[in-house]
Amino acid sequence: MSQKQTIHPKLHFAVWTAVAISTLAIAGYFFVRTLADPNQKPVGPPEKASIAFSMPHVLIAVAQMNGYFTEEGLEMTPLLRSHGKAALEDVLDGKADFAGTAETPAMFAIMKGEKIAIIATIQTSNQNNAIVARKDRGVLSPRDLKGRTIGTAHGTTGDFFMDAFLAARGISRKDIKLVDLKPKEMPDALIKGQVDAVAAFGSSLVQARTKLGNRGITFYDEDIYTQSFIIVAKQEYISRNPETVRKILRGLLKAEDFTSQNLAEARKIVSDLNKMDPDLVRQTVENNRFRVTLDQSLILSMEDETRWAVKNGVIRNEAKEPNYLDFIYFEGLEAVKPEAVRILR
Repeated sequence: MSQKQTIHPKLHFAVWTAVAISTLAIAGYFFVRTLADPNQKPVGPPEKASIAFSMPHVLIAVAQMNGYFTEEGLEMTPLLRSHGKAALEDVLDGKADFAGTAETPAMFAIMKGEKIAIIATIQTSNQNNAIVARKDRGVLSPRDLKGRTIGTAHGTTGDFFMDAFLAARGISRKDIKLVDLKPKEMPDALIKGQVDAVAAFGSSLVQARTKLGNRGITFYDEDIYTQSFIIVAKQEYISRNPETVRKILRGLLKAEDFTSQNLAEARKIVSDLNKMDPDLVRQTVENNRFRVTLDQSLILSMEDETRWAVKNGVIRNEAKEPNYLDFIYFEGLEAVKPEAVRILR
């Protein structure tokens, strides 16, 4: 007859304590791993947000159509607009949470007192702006633009580029006749002879250049201006939704990785989303760089544009130049990719 073996109570307690500690340690490990893993899928229902943007914003289109925003827990509503200034107006009017725009409309909004903030630059180009003119009107060189009627979209990068281009050649804003046109109106206005030239950008530049054909001439200057495409939101929205900002940035970073390896496919995504001719999209974005950053060049460009706008009376002369560092939201990109932040503070 065998005796029943028993475990000493203290040993029994020690065993269960060890098991409990091990369980907690394992749970803690996976909890921390979940927080640290950028690819971990969010738990719970997706957060709703909206972003207004125009065709050149490749990374936004890729993040939306490839589901990168969804992977980050965002149910993003895309709002397609004709150009960045219109997209920014959606944010200012409360119709969108985020906007993809160029830095010039953002500069004008800040100068007017709008409380917005830039969360990242996502695309740059020094060949996205040019002046397209009619050779059959006698415009054969930049000097021939003096005294001409030129169409420009007031308050856009085209407006700034035009003045910088002309000033570099000794022509002032007073030496030309300006016609305020929407970007989409420029090609037809040029073809119909309503203007002698247009200061165009993006797809409007490509269309104007293509429609004129041999009758036209295009003036670039890669050294005077680099256009930055940025993501902005109202400061109040950002302060209430810092995690939303991090989510959209993580989605854009995934789009950056995809685009760097699959540029042709990225262009096709843009073409399909905007229902645009693939060759038009290719020509529009072929000289663009796609990176999610906050770079010192953005601050320098906005400061240059502010001095230009005040000097030329585009905005009131008594307007005070702001400290644009106050309109950059650093914390978002610093949280997801700190090495991409290269602005001196």
